[in-house]
Order: sequence, then structure tokens, then C-alpha cells
Amino acid sequence: MIEFKDVTKTYGEDPAVSGFSLIAPSGKITVLMGLSGSGNTTLLRAVNKLVQPTAGSVLIDGNDIANLDSVVLRRPIGYVMQEVGLLPRKSVLDNVTLIANIADQTKDEALNNALEL
Repeated sequence: MIEFKDVTKTYGEDPAVSGFSLIAPSGKITVLMGLSGSGNTTLLRAVNKLVQPTAGSVLIDGNDIANLDSVVLRRPIGYVMQEVGLLPRKSVLDNVTLIANIADQTKDEALNNALEL
């Protein structure tokens, strides 16, 4: 479960997100949808600590991510960054399996998991 508790993120005096709360239950698909500039990407980046909230907290399975090591936090999270996060000379499948291979899964396990997704 991912929970946003009264999350606010400001850049200077401008709020990107203000007082956002949501519980995204495990095993369910949750969609963040809004106009460009409404804070969707900011919230998603906050889940894996690419953005630190100015106020509030983000919890995964009840654990405040502020207290977790970033590398350990990110490994089990399925997240594909827009544009610059992808390796352009690799296939989609190679990009998806990259972290699984780093996390000591065998190539077969990583491939099977990626194909299942």
C-alpha cells in the first residue's frame, strides 16, 4: 500500500502539490490523472524519493519512506521514468529487466517477471 499523508511540495513560493492525501491499496491499480502541471509527476517522484515533500509524508506498507535507504526503497518499486530514465539503445524488455538483474535475479527470473507484467 502507498499512502500520501497531507503531502505538500513547493518550489520557492509556488506549490506543485498542496495537502494531497490518498491511499493506493496493494494489489489494485491506482491512477493519478490531471492536467500538465497539476503535480502528478511530483507525487510519483516522491514515492521513490526523487522529490522530497516540503510537508507531509509518503508511506509504503506503513513505513515512512523518509526513514528508508533510497536504493533499498527503489529496488522493489516498478517505476519507469519518462524520457531520460530509459536506456535508448536497449529494448523495452531490456529496460524493464535491468533492475531485476541488478537485484540478483537470474536472467530467466527477470525475463519471466517482465513478461508477466
